[in-house]
Amino acid sequence: MCIVCESTLSENRRHDLSRHYKKHQVEVEEKQKLMPGSELRKEYVVKKKEDMKKRRNLFVKRSCESLAMLEASYEIAFVLAKKHMPFSDGEYIVKPCLQKFAKCLGDKSIERKVNEIALSKQTITRRIEELSHDVFEQLKERVHACSFFSLALDESADICDVAQLSIFIRGIDDNFNIFEELIGLESLHGKTRGSDIFEKVKSCLENQHLNFSKLLSVCTDGAPSMIGRVAGTVALLEKFFGRPLLKYHCIIHQESLCVTILNLQHVMIPVVKCVNKIRAKGLNRREFREYCEVLDMEYGDLILHCEVHWLSRGQVLKRFWKLKNIVHGFLEEKEELPEERILLCNEKWMFDSTFLVDITSHLNGGCLIDITSHLNDV
Repeated sequence: MCIVCESTLSENRRHDLSRHYKKHQVEVEEKQKLMPGSELRKEYVVKKKEDMKKRRNLFVKRSCESLAMLEASYEIAFVLAKKHMPFSDGEYIVKPCLQKFAKCLGDKSIERKVNEIALSKQTITRRIEELSHDVFEQLKERVHACSFFSLALDESADICDVAQLSIFIRGIDDNFNIFEELIGLESLHGKTRGSDIFEKVKSCLENQHLNFSKLLSVCTDGAPSMIGRVAGTVALLEKFFGRPLLKYHCIIHQESLCVTILNLQHVMIPVVKCVNKIRAKGLNRREFREYCEVLDMEYGDLILHCEVHWLSRGQVLKRFWKLKNIVHGFLEEKEELPEERILLCNEKWMFDSTFLVDITSHLNGGCLIDITSHLNDV
């Protein structure tokens, strides 16, 4: 590029450069007395280069701003996807908020930059597709590079009664870095036999291009279709690989079984009945809330227990224990105490309920409540 006229030559042959140089030589030497080798000529060249560099910096700055606005568009798309918000919120909610913010600052440049951020529904959709594809490719590379891995399988029905098979992988690489990721969520629209689950698992592993020889163990939810000796998923996997696999039971389901075999239904039944007496009737619930508010209690309501959501049992029992005296007094005034009300004042029942509160809270939340304080209350 010529620093005098800023034209770029298509060819860098010697005679082309010489011809272009001679075109400016007379003009420069006559007007500015810039003879070859003079100090003025050197200053002229340095000044021209600095001017050219400044003009180039304008384009570089503009390019950096464009990249920043592009990055902002991706970040906003990621937040919308993470919060499960409609993609149209980017254009109709996020952008107007940013415009109001820039207007309050009184900075026209920021307002201009906000207006240039692409946040239309189509753009957000495209951004999220690109992000999900990139995450999938990163997971694919990470899984492919692992030295050994294990699988965890869990099959459950969603709110539409469609069976969903969750496939988790836990792997370790040569540097002993351990990772655990969800690599597949497969829908089972027909039957949920062991062979059906096996085909889904096999298809997922093949799509990830996993080396089957690296699979060491399989963890399941303990369903017959998973652990059956002949037609179970694990048995079919062992038959397909031609070697035995280590088989484990999901620790979460082990905790559920642990709570089930504790044989403390005589504690849960009165608690559930008391909770339902208050939560099942709107008037009782409103009056109970006001009752707790007047007494300035730590909690203002009970938690409804559902047998399906067994992980909430610990929270239900803990909340009931904190409000046990309030619940007993409220239902006694209402004359709606359950038939097992005699248990609520029984010392043995109190000890059993305290133990159940502690063990379920430990299993569900990983933190053991101080049993000494409960025993002191008893």
